[in-house]
Amino acid sequence: MQGDPRTIQILFFSLLLLLSGCGLAEKDSNTEAEFSIDNYKGKWLILNYWAEWCAPCIKEIPELNTLDNDYSADLDVVAVNFDHIKGQALIDLAARMRIDFDVLEQDPADILRLSRPASLPTTYLFDRSGKLHAKLVGPQTIETLLKQTDIQ
Repeated sequence: MQGDPRTIQILFFSLLLLLSGCGLAEKDSNTEAEFSIDNYKGKWLILNYWAEWCAPCIKEIPELNTLDNDYSADLDVVAVNFDHIKGQALIDLAARMRIDFDVLEQDPADILRLSRPASLPTTYLFDRSGKLHAKLVGPQTIETLLKQTDIQ
């Protein structure tokens, strides 16, 4: 069976998230799924809040795709849909938006003790030890994000 590689990739990651309970460590009361920043220790974590109707969010997606692909040894990019879209609708939306990095179905804000963003896009940057390093509001570029890290 042949299919679009992007669709196959999204389906694979969705299945992986489903089977791993999102790899999370604290309970999310809505889904019984768990999230843990510990899964990202040793790498920088870029947690990006976005929405389909947010033009600056759309503009930064290629930058985030490049970061996730070119710097995967040092960082992970993970997105959270601001509108709480879930399931197949989220998979389809991420494919339409050409998002190549992981998109979480459940918002980890409570677990990470983050306030819900007041504007979009908002990006939280966690250092290699899992501590919040920066909250960045507005569209980011590869340069603005890397400047916040120790990545050369």
